[in-house]
Amino acid sequence: MGTRSQDILKGPEWANVRALYKSGGYSEEELKKPLIGVVSAFSEVCPGHTALKQLTVRVKDGIYAAGGTPVEFATIGACDGVAMGHAGMKYVLPTREMIANDIEAMVEAHRLDGLVLLGSCDKIVPGMLLGALRVNLPSIFINGGPTLPGRMTEKNPYGGNSIDHSVIQQSEGALKAGEITQEEFDWIENNAVPTIGSCAMLGTANTMCCLAEVMGMALPECAAIPAVYSRRMSMGFETGLAVMELIRRDIKPKDIITKAAICNAIKVNSAIGGSTNAVLHLLAIAYEAEIDLDIFSFGEISMSIPHLVPMIPAGSYTLLDFYEAGGIPAMMLELKSKLDLSGITCTGDTVEENLKKVKNKDKDIIRPLDNPVHTCGGIAILRGNLAPDGAVTKPSAIPEEAHVFEGSARIYESEQDALAGIRAHQVKEGEVVVIRNEGPKGGPGMPEMYKAMKLLVGMGLGSKVCLITDGRFSGSNNGCFVGHICPEALDDGPIAYLRDGDRIAIDIKKGTIDVLSVDLEARRKEGKSDKREAVRGCLYQYRKNVESASKGAVIPTREDSV
Repeated sequence: MGTRSQDILKGPEWANVRALYKSGGYSEEELKKPLIGVVSAFSEVCPGHTALKQLTVRVKDGIYAAGGTPVEFATIGACDGVAMGHAGMKYVLPTREMIANDIEAMVEAHRLDGLVLLGSCDKIVPGMLLGALRVNLPSIFINGGPTLPGRMTEKNPYGGNSIDHSVIQQSEGALKAGEITQEEFDWIENNAVPTIGSCAMLGTANTMCCLAEVMGMALPECAAIPAVYSRRMSMGFETGLAVMELIRRDIKPKDIITKAAICNAIKVNSAIGGSTNAVLHLLAIAYEAEIDLDIFSFGEISMSIPHLVPMIPAGSYTLLDFYEAGGIPAMMLELKSKLDLSGITCTGDTVEENLKKVKNKDKDIIRPLDNPVHTCGGIAILRGNLAPDGAVTKPSAIPEEAHVFEGSARIYESEQDALAGIRAHQVKEGEVVVIRNEGPKGGPGMPEMYKAMKLLVGMGLGSKVCLITDGRFSGSNNGCFVGHICPEALDDGPIAYLRDGDRIAIDIKKGTIDVLSVDLEARRKEGKSDKREAVRGCLYQYRKNVESASKGAVIPTREDSV
């Protein structure tokens, strides 16, 4: 089997390279086989990735069994939950591009032949897919799996029996509002996350693992298997086998991630009620795959599919329930009439072939098209004089009564200002909280306004106040919110010229977001205060080079830029 790695491993002129590998314990026979990069984002910092150490062993076993030689290397993997609500959150979205760069550099420097990508959490999954697309060698993804949910029967804010990590922040609001005691709050902290794994709800982590499977880059059923289940380990072995078949058949990421595959992912994201961050990541994946897709096309595709799975935060079910009902294959089966089934996947078969033996085991969890949770799509793209380049919201996680909202603006110049104001009970019913200067450039790094929205929900204001921002939100957010407002404040967007008391109208049904009776051009001429903070290090480079959120917040990687 002729492979890239043999270009630097055969003949006397490459004896020095063989010697280096042999000094690490590799045998002569191992160096004659395809070298498969096993990229792991394992760390002891991110609980979603703790399981990857053991899973990596099983992946390597599979590669060996199928005639390859695994060569493991690491990449970073920040935990959004740990980074949330402080200056560290500015660094999390930029890690997506760092991970892609890591993969490109390691693969090209060492002339590897293929890749297995192991990650679980928010920016790590898309970062790995971007890296795989960039090198375009036979590649497959496997996630570490979600945590098991906590169990809570009394005062459950989701209405069911399950809770997840995000309920803790929401409970802080309930604690401040006097709705729960300190003892109850402490119990939630200690019981909401009972095992390792990515968070139990449909946040960005599990969303992107699901969408990687939809696009054909992970084996069927892979996304939702809990981290602590033995099936997760056997899936690792099967993934190692599968990458070798991709090598033999020369199936590459750009063969799998086509426009049709991305459109399938947008539709499934809408059906499952996936994270708003999927907009950023799928636009970035489209860019790296050299596929033409804009944010408004994304919105049109998304709104064509109703919300079918009531998972937390848009329902009471968890990833465990979703897995037991049949997971992504069962969801794709219910959407079969709406999907392109012709695309090749990492199994070597088409989507249609993969679905032949699939069953939906629980139609209360994974509903058919004629029995939706909500008739609206899971993700909506808004547009108006406040967001001429688009904004993102999640109708499935917003109470129906707040789908049309009008209120007076309460302006905060940063996330920290907003958190202080909310905790001081400054925000009143009927207001629109505006948090600006938090976009890709303004943050920089486009931090999530997760805590602010969770506090408002916990205070009982989730449908009585709307929060809008040029930053973004966690996939676990619920309540009334609009993010990714473009252009952002630092790019001279209209959000920069809002003032306290301005009337703002959001209409999700019509897809609009506007400031009423304000001459924005006149205000632009009056100028605005520059709230930009000086930054250093990688954030300096990020601010200097990052594109708008409406373009996926990518850093251009080729001459024909976005």
